[in-house]
Amino acid sequence: MEFSGIRKLFGNTELPTVVSDSSYVLTRFSGSGFCVLHMDEVTSKKIIPPTKILLIPALPSVHPNENLLEALKQSAVLVVPLLAFSSGNKDVDYLLDRLSSLCFESTTKKNLELTEFIQYLDTPIIVESSKCKLMVELGDDVDIMVPKVEANIAIGQWVSIIQYLELGLVPNANNNSFKVNGTLSCDGVTIAHHLHSHFTAGPLALQAWQVFEELRANNQFPLILEIEQSILKSILTNDGIEVLHRILPLTDEIMRGSLTEVAFAALSASGDTDWSINSQLNEPAGGFHIGIGAGEQAAHIDFVSPNAIYQ
Repeated sequence: MEFSGIRKLFGNTELPTVVSDSSYVLTRFSGSGFCVLHMDEVTSKKIIPPTKILLIPALPSVHPNENLLEALKQSAVLVVPLLAFSSGNKDVDYLLDRLSSLCFESTTKKNLELTEFIQYLDTPIIVESSKCKLMVELGDDVDIMVPKVEANIAIGQWVSIIQYLELGLVPNANNNSFKVNGTLSCDGVTIAHHLHSHFTAGPLALQAWQVFEELRANNQFPLILEIEQSILKSILTNDGIEVLHRILPLTDEIMRGSLTEVAFAALSASGDTDWSINSQLNEPAGGFHIGIGAGEQAAHIDFVSPNAIYQ
């Protein structure tokens, strides 16, 4: 495993030091050539922290970790929040494998193209996916989750890996950032919650993932989503079973059912994507996705259509 993309982010030199609270994460990454440190070592003040860090929080704990923030304030920190998704051994193995082949130069170039696409758009976006069609109309005040358009990370920056891998639109205070209507085919989902609300939102996020695990085990993907005025009205399995009523109660009560994200992937669709894994790196794994839930008190769910095309 070369991890040339990770090396490029940190200046094309040595690999960053992996910092985690998980012994399994440290063991696996050490075996792939990374220097590793446990979070406790970094916050102990007994060492001078490295300046190039790949931070992978994986175990249930209180966030934000103020001691860690202070210890790494003079470091360039790339964050992969495993705890916010799933952090079992198979999830770590999958993360390691996917990281080895990521090319951040190509994804940041795609992010720039997507930014310009959105910036100069004056007609609705039409998203087509497996006999489905979705129309996305942008408002006058579009809120974009700031994507990274250059393959680098500077000292003093903390950057989530997802910023290099997608361009996402979110609702603004007036709910006029976008309007979405139509249907979307969904091949897979990712389910997340904020690190700082793990003990509140984590259990509901896990329940949501278990529902989709059941659907996948029963070969009920792809799903068909119906959206009206940016509200998710239906989730049908491929055998025609409605499951929206099972999903919505596991998302945040505020804005329940309303789209909280519309996003365009910087990665291309790939046969290497494993939808049985709840991985953040599956979220931008090609095409287009929409999200519901805030991840504050319950689940944030992204419905991914990796082969969707848009114009």
